[in-house]
Amino acid sequence: MLGRVARLHYEHGFTHQQIADTLGLSRVKVTRMLAEARNSGIVEIRVRSDESLFTDVELAVAQHFGLRQVWIAPSSTDAAQAHRSLGRVAADALCAALQPGTTVAVALSETVAAIAPQVRAEHARDALFVPATGIRLPPHGVTQPEDVAQELAKAFGGRSRAMPAPLLTSSEASARLLREEPVIAATLRLARGAAVAVFGVGGTRRGTGMLMDGILTEATVASLVAAGAVGNVLAGFFDADGCSVTTDLSRRIIGLSTQQLLAIPVRLAIAGGRDKAPAVRGALHAGYANVLVTDDQTARALLDDSVAVAGA
Repeated sequence: MLGRVARLHYEHGFTHQQIADTLGLSRVKVTRMLAEARNSGIVEIRVRSDESLFTDVELAVAQHFGLRQVWIAPSSTDAAQAHRSLGRVAADALCAALQPGTTVAVALSETVAAIAPQVRAEHARDALFVPATGIRLPPHGVTQPEDVAQELAKAFGGRSRAMPAPLLTSSEASARLLREEPVIAATLRLARGAAVAVFGVGGTRRGTGMLMDGILTEATVASLVAAGAVGNVLAGFFDADGCSVTTDLSRRIIGLSTQQLLAIPVRLAIAGGRDKAPAVRGALHAGYANVLVTDDQTARALLDDSVAVAGA
């Protein structure tokens, strides 16, 4: 029945009421069935347009922070919908940055993981996706950077490499030894030489990034906040002005440093949610990103808060 309702509406142009009359249904039932047909995949709608939803805001944010480009997704009170929208726009942004043979360094991030399911067939690129960091332990039920690299490679029709190491080691000595392992060293060299880096921006509260959710202790987080930290990129913490907040974490991390990130030509940051605005602003002040994917509420908050700071 869903297929019959969908065909009458989308192929034959019947209104909801005409379908109801034809099939002996109520108009409300037809409306619900058309929605179900879209949600179940029976109906797929494609809009053939590159026109941005928020052109003026994108230009304003790009000009204010000196960015190459800004891509904005619609905000939503539905967390899952917001996540999908951010991933869809990020897929377009990443596709625009890829050339045949491009190497992409992929950081540990739930928002980066949202890209692969939204990649379309026309996005296909022969790119190499490599993890920019080690994995988070324990791995059960947790998105891993290696998994994200593999999923992006599969979605784009490219290739991937592995990083068989933990994100955070127990000591600096352990980190040094692991970085010297041939497979790990080779992947880190590829990540350092990448033309594109794609990463999320973490905050300093629970629920604002993977580091905050089970990797760092409460005491460590408290000391970071006391030192003025508002966010992190690749486990490198910074304050509201983008200045580094010194910790020993960077010496225990297996992955790219923020200084190595700055050497990568295209640095694509993906972050959404009004509570992420301070972290995103700090990351932009630090220069970690030159391309930004965010949602419209966060983008407007970046502009509003920056004006407020300037006028203080």
